[in-house]
Amino acid sequence: MAAVRIVDIKGLYLPGSPDSSAPPGTTRAAGYSPGYTSLDNQGRVYINRDLDGRWARNTQLIEITAEVTSPDGELPEGARIRWSARDPDDPFNERPEVHPDWGPTFDENDYDAAGAYVGPAEDDNEGTPDRSPSWEEVDGYPLSDATETSASTAIVGMRSTIRRHVTDIAGDNLIVRAELEGLAEAAADETGIMTMWRRIDVEYIRMESASPLPLDQVPSHFAPVFTQLDFSEERVIQDRQHLAPDASTLGEHAPRFVSEAFSHAGEPGWFCLIAALEPHPVPEVQGAPLFTGVVTIRDGGEGERRREYVEIPGHHPEAGYVTFRWNGEQIGFSVAIATVLSDPPRTQLWLDPHDIQSQFTAGDGSLAHAYRDRLFFFPRARRRGAAWEPPGYGIPARVEAVVRGAGAAYAAGMSPTIDVGTARYFAGRTILFTHHRAWWDAAREQPRPGYEQGTLHTIVHELTHAFGMPHKCGYFDYRTPRRTTCCMNYRTHWMIDADQQLIPGTAGLVGADLCGRHAKETRRVRLEINKGLRWR
Repeated sequence: MAAVRIVDIKGLYLPGSPDSSAPPGTTRAAGYSPGYTSLDNQGRVYINRDLDGRWARNTQLIEITAEVTSPDGELPEGARIRWSARDPDDPFNERPEVHPDWGPTFDENDYDAAGAYVGPAEDDNEGTPDRSPSWEEVDGYPLSDATETSASTAIVGMRSTIRRHVTDIAGDNLIVRAELEGLAEAAADETGIMTMWRRIDVEYIRMESASPLPLDQVPSHFAPVFTQLDFSEERVIQDRQHLAPDASTLGEHAPRFVSEAFSHAGEPGWFCLIAALEPHPVPEVQGAPLFTGVVTIRDGGEGERRREYVEIPGHHPEAGYVTFRWNGEQIGFSVAIATVLSDPPRTQLWLDPHDIQSQFTAGDGSLAHAYRDRLFFFPRARRRGAAWEPPGYGIPARVEAVVRGAGAAYAAGMSPTIDVGTARYFAGRTILFTHHRAWWDAAREQPRPGYEQGTLHTIVHELTHAFGMPHKCGYFDYRTPRRTTCCMNYRTHWMIDADQQLIPGTAGLVGADLCGRHAKETRRVRLEINKGLRWR
């Protein structure tokens, strides 16, 4: 019996295989392997890359070659290869580690309107190819009868080759089948599932005295996003103990420092990660206590200016933080404005709310898009836009409070932004402060126990910003059973439920994985439209 066999796919990458095109000193997570056809369903096709793996905006394709065998070594006149492509189900939501609540977020077509699982559903790719029909002729193998799902090519020397342009959203997938036309009985062949991935080179820079970062643990946390982060060989630069003289100027000095250090800035497909020392000099101790006692929580202002405040005796313009304690719970708020009043001397402390971005979507990398839809939680109310409603954190109106001055809290990591015109963008630039007191034992001049796990959370958090994603989503991570919350959250905040109300006792559970929404929306990001990256 005659048979068709797919023998090679250029533009398909095998995880764990060496990539011969990688620069010296660079290890890539996947490489082209002759003869590999993704029968293990692990093959990767890179978005915005040509067949040789080079950056190519809005280009993603594979080149497939099939061989034909026949018992007598001949084929009927006019025999051709019929190629077909189909979109299989995305199997990610069926993985055992995925929490059922996140299943509909990952693959809504597998669920009914009530959110109950129905079964795997095909034809759910979200992206678009760079041409239509998606088939392209290869010289020497004339193409005919092309539709979106199938095409026919000539057989020359018992071989045939065709190109298939694929969709541009990470997590989309396809299977290609090759059959023999013109022969009644012939064995066909098909690939395994080939999945669209985003491959990013990350320039790794470390100050001479900075602790090394646990880079080997980072890539697995971006696998749910179908993003391959390939870190360059470490480049060591001169120490700079502080990037800025104080917290107020860090936002000015940090972007300038990154621009000086990031040698691949503006090159398509590149992010950077810098292991630095400290952001700025910080106080040696927590802010001095200014008041401890029972306060009354009040509110004032109208619409989007409405917020809550407490009043304490005495003049305390230096007040920086208020911690409330009730029924075994403890939650703190920064002071936005300290208004000093007289007769009698007292200070109104207007509180900064905890913000939650739970309805974010993939965007253009701008902060305006990332933080377009926000919830603000006060001690006793939630504000969305101008709408004000209880309970917020549900803190009693009369409650014990501890008020402190500005203290030693400071950033462990940051993602310096870039301004383009009047808009501000995330730009694939991340700094980790390895001598942060949470991680660095200054007396022993060495990292503290747990340094790697602590920095891992921050690395994943900051690199997710590089895709234009906001922090503080308020969700648990995508894993089951539920133990930790999304790495984009702050440890001091409670999470939210399906009604967008706070869940008591959920502070301090932040892990190193993303929530289902962050994973899904990051897949949908088209980095090439982010003006801050300046990829040409």
